[in-house]
This record gives sequence, C-alpha cells and structure tokens, in this order.
Amino acid sequence: MSGSAHATLPRLASLVRLLLQLRMLLAAFALLLIPEERLTPPTFLLILSFALLSGLAARYWERFVPYFREHPLLITLDVCLTSSVLVIEGPSGPVFVITVITAAVCGILYGVRGATLVVLLQILCYTLAVLLYALTHGRDAPVEVMSFQALLVHPALYPIAAYTGSKVRGVLAELAEEQEARKQAELAAAAAEERDRLARDMHDSVAKTLRGAAMAAQALPLWLKKDPERAAGIAAQIADAADTASTEARDLIADLRDQDAGSPFTELVERAVRDWSEQSGIAAATDLPEESPEPAVTARRECIAVLKEALTNVERHSGARTVSVSLAVHEGRCTLSVADDGDGFAVPHEEVMRAERGGNGHYGLLGMAERAERAGGSLDLSSVPGEGAVLRVTVPVMSASPPAPTPEKS
Repeated sequence: MSGSAHATLPRLASLVRLLLQLRMLLAAFALLLIPEERLTPPTFLLILSFALLSGLAARYWERFVPYFREHPLLITLDVCLTSSVLVIEGPSGPVFVITVITAAVCGILYGVRGATLVVLLQILCYTLAVLLYALTHGRDAPVEVMSFQALLVHPALYPIAAYTGSKVRGVLAELAEEQEARKQAELAAAAAEERDRLARDMHDSVAKTLRGAAMAAQALPLWLKKDPERAAGIAAQIADAADTASTEARDLIADLRDQDAGSPFTELVERAVRDWSEQSGIAAATDLPEESPEPAVTARRECIAVLKEALTNVERHSGARTVSVSLAVHEGRCTLSVADDGDGFAVPHEEVMRAERGGNGHYGLLGMAERAERAGGSLDLSSVPGEGAVLRVTVPVMSASPPAPTPEKS
C-alpha cells in the first residue's frame, strides 16, 4: 500500500464511522416512530439488531472497516436485512434513509465501480420490498407506494448517494497525495539542510581540531631536533587533539541517530527524557498523547534539541528534584512543555533574551528561541521564584500518526 493510501485509510474509516453512528440513531428513531399496533416483536427485534450492529461497527471501526473493504459480501447482507425491514415499514421514513446511507458508505469504501454493483442490488431489493409491501397491505397500506416519489425518486437516491460517497473518497485521496508530496518535499529540504548543518558542524569542530593536529604534527620533526622536551609536549597535544576529534565525530553521529526519521515524535521525546533522567539522577515524568503528532523533519530535530538543552539547564541551574515533560496538540500545532520544581527566577525571559542578544556571554535561551523560529514556531519561558519554571516550545504539525492500518490485499 502506498504512503498516500496509508494516509487516506484513517480518514475514510472516520467518515464511515460517522455514517454508521448516524445509521444507529436513525434505527432508534424508527423504533420510536413506528405505531404501536405495527410494532410487532419480530419487527422490534429486527430493527434493534440492526441498530446494535451499526453501533458495534461504529465503536470498533478500526476492525470492521478493513473487513468491509475486503469482503463486500457483508454489505450485500446488510442490504438484504434493511430491505426486509422495508417490506414491513414501507418505502419511507428513517429505515429508507438508512438504506441511502448504506449506498453512501459503499461509495466511500469501494469507489464508483464497486458501489455500482451494490446500488443495482439495492434498487432490486427496494423494488421487491415495495411490491411485497403492496401485496401484503393492499389498498389499506399506511404508506402510498404507487406514487412518483416511491417509484422513481427513492430509487434514484441510491446512485446519487453512492456517487457522492465516491467523490468524497476521491477528494480525501487527493488530499492524502498532496500531504504525502509535501512531506517528501520537506524531507528533501530537511536532508539538504541537514547536510549543510553537518558540514558546518564538522568545519567548526572536527575539521578545526584535525587541522590544528596536522599543523602540530608538521612541526614535530623540527622540535625533535631542537627541543625533545617541547616535542614530547607537542606529541601529547596531538594525541589530545585526536581524542577530541574522535569525541566530536561520535557526538555528530549520535546526533544524527537521535533524529531517526522513522521513529514517532513521541518516541524521540520519551527517549531523550529517559536518557537524561538516567544520566542526571533527577526524576522525570512524561505525559504524551497516544497518537504521535508529526512535525516537519526540521521541526522534529529542533524540538528535540530544545528539549535536551532545557533539561541540561534544569540539571545545572534549577536545583529541581522532579521534572515533567508533556506534549499537547491543538489546532494544527503541538506544544512541548518542560516544567521543573526548582528554584525558579524573577527576571522575565524577554529581559534574559535582550541581555543575551546584547552579548552578555550566555546564549542558551537565545539559541533555543532561534531553534524554535527555524522550526516555524515560538518559545515561551515562565517562572516564579521558589516554584520552578516552565518552558514551552510550539511548532506546527503535519498530522497525527494514525494507528497502523490492516494490510490491504493486492
């Protein structure tokens, strides 16, 4: 299944779930609207069973929707069941609307081709139900069946509903394709940015260290002749530089691995908090949503960097005993919050930012704010002396990771 199909399935399932809930409510209304003298025990049980089945399918949609897609026979059984109710109640009212909703569901699940077969079956079953209803009740039928509405308008609603459902399916598929294309473009842009960042980091760390070691190594033969003691010191510096370069290289590799694009964002947050807590000895708790919000690749990397920097500051400066990290999603944006119960401070974070921009020798908060801006978001820090501090970074999200869909048969 393609990436766009993976993204479309949860949307289709959610829409089908809504329609199933509507069918359940209409079945309940049908029980209330049927006159008492016509509400026989078989009719009551039939409609009640239909309502319960619709409710169960809506409640456990993640299991039922894949079955509906793979086994259209289930829909044909549904059509036959609702048609049997039409034989009792006639071609009008909530029960008829339920059959129209079934046509819309088929359009959503199967598209035009698959829904056409179901619609033809619905029209056939509807016609038979109307004939049986007329034969059963005769001229005393509570519902008029020999009318333009019952004979032509009602059957025409089935293909209209199925066509509408198939169009909704197409729109959702187009949206999923656009989202997938945007995601791939962001991945490509993030990869290019990551290469540039890696090049800068290597130039500022590993390359400079190795360059210094190379220059010292070039001078080493000369100092061996002139001053062996000085040469021994230079050799020690070269060894230290090699160790430093090795450490810097490992840090760069570890940083790349931490930003594993295949891991859910909540897993990256959980891992960063757990590793920090084990290293610092400070108790840390997380409050993360079940469905992971997925920021763009750049935003993921910058958020994790801000989180690590914030936790490091808590360890060094706050005197906190516990830390709480939470993640909340609202209106297309997610907010990562880091709260501690440390000493806190009285200086507003705006003043701290101005001081860092003015060159006071500290750049921690300024660096985190710049990372949040690069991610298309914002940073906020609040604190009360003696009551700890709360840092929040808010960035836009692309989507929430849906639960893994059932594999579709080819």
